[in-house]
Amino acid sequence: MSQPILHQYALSPYAEKIRLALGVKGLAWQAVDTPMVLPKDDHFEITGGFRRVPVLQIGADVYCDSALITRELDRRFGGPPLHPIEHETIVHAVSQWSETTFMMVILAFMGIGGIFPQEFIDDRSRTMTPPGQSLEATPMILGTKLAQIASNLERLDALLSPDRRWLVGETITAADLSAYHPVMAMRMHERTAALAAGHPRILEWAERVAASGYGTRTDVDASVAIEAAASAEPATFEGEGVAPPGFEWGQPVVVLPDEFGSGNVVGTLAPSGLHEIAVERTGDRVGRVVVHFPRETYAVVAAG
Repeated sequence: MSQPILHQYALSPYAEKIRLALGVKGLAWQAVDTPMVLPKDDHFEITGGFRRVPVLQIGADVYCDSALITRELDRRFGGPPLHPIEHETIVHAVSQWSETTFMMVILAFMGIGGIFPQEFIDDRSRTMTPPGQSLEATPMILGTKLAQIASNLERLDALLSPDRRWLVGETITAADLSAYHPVMAMRMHERTAALAAGHPRILEWAERVAASGYGTRTDVDASVAIEAAASAEPATFEGEGVAPPGFEWGQPVVVLPDEFGSGNVVGTLAPSGLHEIAVERTGDRVGRVVVHFPRETYAVVAAG
């Protein structure tokens, strides 16, 4: 099996989730540092137009969105399960809450808090702010954002009773990794860090998560990832495929992320299971690849 390649950048909290997931699994992996802002020519060559990180590449298969990546790591590799079957529903629920209600309000605060470089803020203002909305209004609701963060911290703290080391079950899971990266992001700014400081149980838990480490990382150029895809074939889907209602395998489609501005991917619908969307596409340099998305929060429409 090809060594996993993570397309990421250092400041991405979502990429931090996957760096730690690779550590939990004890894996050797390669890191490609993707630009935070456009142009992203090499990244688009791999994904077909999806601009966000993290993206995990294994040979000629490309996995977008951290929610899908942790499941794929479980499917392909040993080590502690990130989605144990007996706790899957709760792990999913905690992860979804952490990465929407909790994470989004922190990212809004970080956007005006001097954490990201100005070119990053300008890029996201142009490309990822829905029509009719403006990041310029965010400072006006700063107090509201801080109150929302405090409320979410209380909820997280309630999951950590004095004798509970992890959020769900007896071992670290994707729920811990998903809830950790909002806390990590909070610690980048003094005002949100002060809120977290009032929850010593959360900080102790965060140290346990961070102790998972990153496995064995090797930094490589994007050309290495492109060559890895070009010299491989996409994995053959095994099992019973579940096509979206009204679609057929091989049909030209467009995948649309729910999040505005994340970038659409055009290809032909490839076989996948109930919880995944897969599209086959051909790039000038990568050749034939299959790009995978979680079916939740992504839509499929007929091309043309």
